[in-house]
This record gives sequence, C-alpha cells and structure tokens, in this order.
Amino acid sequence: MNKTKIIGAILLTLGLTSNALAENGFYGGASIGQATIDACDGVTNCDDKDTSWKIFGGWEMNSNIAFEAAWVDFGEVSGSEDGSAISAEADGWTLAAKGILPLNEQFGVFGKFGMIMWDVKGGGAASGINDDGTDPMYGLGGQYMFTDQLGIVGEWEWYDIDDDIDLFSIGALFKF
Repeated sequence: MNKTKIIGAILLTLGLTSNALAENGFYGGASIGQATIDACDGVTNCDDKDTSWKIFGGWEMNSNIAFEAAWVDFGEVSGSEDGSAISAEADGWTLAAKGILPLNEQFGVFGKFGMIMWDVKGGGAASGINDDGTDPMYGLGGQYMFTDQLGIVGEWEWYDIDDDIDLFSIGALFKF
C-alpha cells in the first residue's frame, strides 16, 4: 500500500462528523521524544540520537482495544566514514493495535503491535542512500486523563527496521 492511499484513508476517517467521532471513541495527539537509531557500525564520531516527534490518531473500540495510526519523524543519525561526513534521516507511517488495561478512571497502561512503512534518506557522502520498507513495530506505555477529553501519554516504541530504532516519547492526547 502506498503512502497516498494511507493518507487518503486517514483523511477519510478524520472527515467524519464530530458527533460520530465523540460517540465512537476517536482520539488524536502529538508527542515529542528521543530516538536512538542503531546505525553506527563502521561509523566514527557517530551521533545516533536525535529529537523525534509524531502525530497520531486512533479509535478506541472499547476500554481495552484501540487501533492507532501515526506519522513519525525519527530525526537524523550522523558521523563520518573514511573521513567523509555522512548522515541519514528516517520517518514513516505506522498502524498498530493497542491492548489497554485501565487501572482506574484516569490511568491506564497499554501495549501495541503493528507495522511501520518507513523511508530513509542519506546526506553528505551517503546522499545516494534512499531506502524504504515495511516492518514490525512494538510499544509499551501509559496514559493519564486529566479530563474526559485531555490527557498525557508516555511510551516506548521499538521499530524493527534495517537499523533498529528505539523511541521514548511523551505527548498530549485529545479525545473527540
């Protein structure tokens, strides 16, 4: 499935009326954190950590099951190889199922499993790198709802792409 079809599906979902969203458990939000990209083999002065961010939206089918889509920008890994500066940026679309365990009315923990459709572009001496693929992703996290509509979410996600990526993030969650 190409990125245009996924974007179209997300826009179609978000195009529902606000009453339908409110009655059916839709939510959205944004997170910021730190990504670590395991791509330093053979690279000197490697900086494999960068600020990462994502926007996400989902649907809670019930209090224990949700489905979530997101756009994730992992930032950049950089270093040098044979005296030449190299870098690479990674991003991608995710689609995941979430298992949620509510511990009380405000707080719950969750695990997620899904797929990422990723893209990597090289820079500097690695400017010829342009790779993409689809691979599994996993996550664990928790969320705290301040009100019925506003909350905070913190999570760790692991992306099993060619160079594994760990992402620790915190963000705002809005239920429609």
